[in-house]
Order: sequence, then structure tokens, then C-alpha cells
Amino acid sequence: MVLLLGVTACSASGPSESEILKALSGYTNAKGCATSVLFKTFPVKGSFAASNQGILDAFIHVGLIEKTGGEFAPTARGKAAYDPKVSGFCYTDHYLVKDVSVVKEEPKSSLPPALSGAWYVSFKIAPQSVADWAKDPQLLKEASLATVETVAGTQQFTVRMARKVGENKLIIADPRFSFTPGIHFNMGWSL
Repeated sequence: MVLLLGVTACSASGPSESEILKALSGYTNAKGCATSVLFKTFPVKGSFAASNQGILDAFIHVGLIEKTGGEFAPTARGKAAYDPKVSGFCYTDHYLVKDVSVVKEEPKSSLPPALSGAWYVSFKIAPQSVADWAKDPQLLKEASLATVETVAGTQQFTVRMARKVGENKLIIADPRFSFTPGIHFNMGWSL
């Protein structure tokens, strides 16, 4: 379920609250996970473990992985958070949309022939909740481009949404829009 607060439309033909939610649902109904090719198969052992000791140590530190002998495998807590579909440990199951408003409607004369209407919609997306381990400084230090703000904070967007001629469905018509939640860990490879 997505939370939507305060939708303001510029005109009667503007997108409705349910249309905006539906257009964003593919992004907001996603899990946020800490992923890596390293987590594709457990236990991690041998040269893969040696080449990725920093990542494995960070996950040991937060209690998701344990070392037994020379092998690394998820703990009970890690098994509960692990999703094999994404090869990662998930820290949130859902994102919320809030502070939605239509800030501008494109003039009909400016639209390409394929569109019957277009609007710029401003909104914020935030994780519904975030597991504490995902905010751990040691874990984030090992990640690519991750900070506490990108993992647990609210992100603001202004996105062009549109309707195609002959269709009522609202689509995201902004190739610059990207919301890909998660933390990614680049795996070290050994020869």
C-alpha cells in the first residue's frame, strides 16, 4: 500500500491520485536490498571469500553473515533478510509516496502527437521502514555510492507524467527519472 498525501491538480484533466499511484507503483512496491553477485550462492568460500573480506566482515559486523571454518553463510537473522531473487539482504519491503502535487501542465500545443496530455508531478519517496543494519557505517563504507540518506532518507523528484492518445493510462514520460532503491556491493574477483 502506498501512502499519498495532498494531491493538487492544475486542471480537471490532470492526473488523479490513483493514476499517479499506479504509475509509480512499479517503483514503490519494490524491496530495498543490499545486493551483490557475491551473495548469489552460499556458502562463500575460497578465493571469493579472500577477495571480498571487507564486504563479508561488514555483514558479519551487522549479524547477517557468520564465518564457520573458511566459509561464510547467513546467520538466522541473515536468512530472514535474504532474498535469493535479488541475491541480497533486504532492509525494507516497500516505499511510501508523499507530498504529491502537479506543479505544471504542458500546453496541448507543445505536446508530441503521441500524447494527449502531460504534467510535471512533484513527490517524495521514502522507505516504509529500514532495518537498523542497513544504516551501519562499516557496512555503508564497503558499498558503492551508498549513504544513510540514500538508504533511509526521503528523496524528492519532479517527473513528467503523460497520457498517450487514445489511452487513459498515466505513464512516466521522463527518461531522466530513476529510482532504484538498494545498496550495491561490487564483488572483488580473484584470478
